[in-house]
Amino acid sequence: MRRTLAPLLVAFLLGACSADGTGIRRVPEPQRVTEASARAAEEKGDWGLAASSWYELYLRGGDDAPTACVQAVKALCRQNEFEMAQKLVETALERDPKQVEYHECYANVLVRAGFRRAAEPHLERALELDPGRISALFTLAKLRLDLGLEAGATPLLERRIELGGGDAETWVLLARARRAAGQYPGSVEAYRRAFELGESDPARLAFAASLYFELPEDQRGALDAALCERWLRRAVEVSPSHVDAHFLLGLLQEREGRNEDAIASYRRALEADPAARKALKQLAELYRRMAELEPARTAARRYVELERQRDPKSDAAQVWFDKLFATDEPAARQP
Repeated sequence: MRRTLAPLLVAFLLGACSADGTGIRRVPEPQRVTEASARAAEEKGDWGLAASSWYELYLRGGDDAPTACVQAVKALCRQNEFEMAQKLVETALERDPKQVEYHECYANVLVRAGFRRAAEPHLERALELDPGRISALFTLAKLRLDLGLEAGATPLLERRIELGGGDAETWVLLARARRAAGQYPGSVEAYRRAFELGESDPARLAFAASLYFELPEDQRGALDAALCERWLRRAVEVSPSHVDAHFLLGLLQEREGRNEDAIASYRRALEADPAARKALKQLAELYRRMAELEPARTAARRYVELERQRDPKSDAAQVWFDKLFATDEPAARQP
């Protein structure tokens, strides 16, 4: 009896407009709704009409019902109608629990609504029903990465690539998973493939380059300085004001003994963000090693000032300052 009543219940729940006109409403002439009209509503950004149109197509049943249901759910999510979307797909799952599209769709709704743990079993079920579903492989892998379950993400991403889903985003996620697992050569290779495929987000380029400074001594060969620098220069080319990319470039140049280049990079980071504390600290220490005392003190004083603003109770920055200039002729203590 429950299986018979469920569609009627969801029709009742979804049939009325919400107060602001969003959600699913029964269109005045449902017989005139077609897939073309539903897609036209999507193209216009009329998500209420799109949800209603796809819902009418879903109610007709047939082989296209799963697609219509999924599209209706997506339209509802575009309106942040997550509860309504969840009810619709729950009812669809009750009617057809082996429909892989419904499990994946339900998981996506749960993720968007912030219930990531609850989404994982539905993605696992989708892959049980269709082990080669590359969209579910990606979503489950990303979910596991976000949950800190990197070991469970790596085989999913590798499987997706084997099945032809090796786009830049997949390689980025694989690089992230391998990096978390300490598989540094594999991580570098995955980053390289992602960037070759056109990934150019400066934050990702900088994060990939930061691996150079994290590698253990016995694995320094996994990422050479030249490749690290190419990634960083690409990042600042895309985003000239990217603080982290300039800072990391300075660290790299300093490590290679290119002090003047490093100073220029730290100063570019500070041009982008005058309150970039790590750049100020590194700049002060570099100037101090070069015996350039005045610029060293200027950068160091600014760093101490910012640290005091951040944490008035801590004297760690002042201790650092005193130690840095301990051997100089009276380097006055900061007030």
